[in-house]
Amino acid sequence: MNLTCFPCFSLTFSGQSIQAPIFPLMIQTVSVIGTGLMGGSMALALRQSNPQIEVIGFDEPGVLTLALKKGSISSAAASLKEAISKADLVIVATPLSASLSLVREMAPFLKSGAIVHDLCSVKKSMSSTAVECLPKDALFVGGHPMTGSEKEGIRHADALLFENATYVLCPQERTDSQEVAYGHLKQLLTGIGARLLEMSAETHDRIAARVSHLPQLLSVLLVNLASKSRKDDHDILDLAAGGFRDMTRIAGSPFPMWRDIFSGNRTEVLEAISLFERLLSDVKLDLERDNLDGIRENFRDAEQTRDFIPTDRKGFLQPLADVYVFTSDRPGALVDMTSALFEADLSVKDIELLRIRESTGGTFRIGFQSTEEADKAVEVLSGSGFSAYRL
Repeated sequence: MNLTCFPCFSLTFSGQSIQAPIFPLMIQTVSVIGTGLMGGSMALALRQSNPQIEVIGFDEPGVLTLALKKGSISSAAASLKEAISKADLVIVATPLSASLSLVREMAPFLKSGAIVHDLCSVKKSMSSTAVECLPKDALFVGGHPMTGSEKEGIRHADALLFENATYVLCPQERTDSQEVAYGHLKQLLTGIGARLLEMSAETHDRIAARVSHLPQLLSVLLVNLASKSRKDDHDILDLAAGGFRDMTRIAGSPFPMWRDIFSGNRTEVLEAISLFERLLSDVKLDLERDNLDGIRENFRDAEQTRDFIPTDRKGFLQPLADVYVFTSDRPGALVDMTSALFEADLSVKDIELLRIRESTGGTFRIGFQSTEEADKAVEVLSGSGFSAYRL
């Protein structure tokens, strides 16, 4: 099918603008399997952005009662078959091990041509299971929304959870009709505010092992090293503020979430550990030989490489154009700042308080879609009396 006959909107994948077709939305019935924080938020966001869509939930009875009360779902199903047999789109929002079992179990009940989409943070095992178990006419699209909350459960579901969040998609090879279905899914996800990023499942898991899964382990081990050292050095944690605390911020992440990740992405995590062991072994050898020039090379390489890490992204987030704004510590300062941007018809995509000093003021980082908007924001804010600049 020639998709160029449809109007298009622009998406950014890996730094490149891709024209994605806008279709009359054909997804009318969505089944959300697992209505906790992620699934419940997805269901709520879909219902608010597309009031005509029916969202069927499947979970434990008590959870479904809360999901109905909150308005996340329009109806509850008593069985997996009931939940998915009429669904145009099935969203699996459970931990990895449960999701793998569900994909195997749902195959006989799927509607012809249905889309199956998961929200797990490991993609290759989900993709392989889907290829093996799902009907040939079903379209499986792995997904990993880079968002979440320190709170859990349907009680904390939030329709804005996916707003401006990086949302990785790992699509498989598609027929022409499945390409159209994939366009419907992208249209639905951009409609809830997600920023889509497309890559293969293998690439996702390899990258995640190096920039997420291994750092999580290293963070935990650094804290444990400090803890074990307290026997001899009682004051060690008093000196662990600043850089050490920043390096180990993620050490407090709950293990139940990581159990499935390390199991599901074991091969890539082991490879990342092996690569790190070689680097650490080289540094150890340099120290043993008093080869400080070798260690200096590591510092130099790290400094140069780190300069290429974008400062205007979060995780896999596509680049935003950032503006930094200092505002004094006074009532209404934030309102004045955002009002000035609103009156100039500038849309804020992300905002973060970077630092604050009592009785002095604070610095905000504000993200915009384009450099043109960011430049205009600097002009508008400066004209309103704020100290605004771009890096």
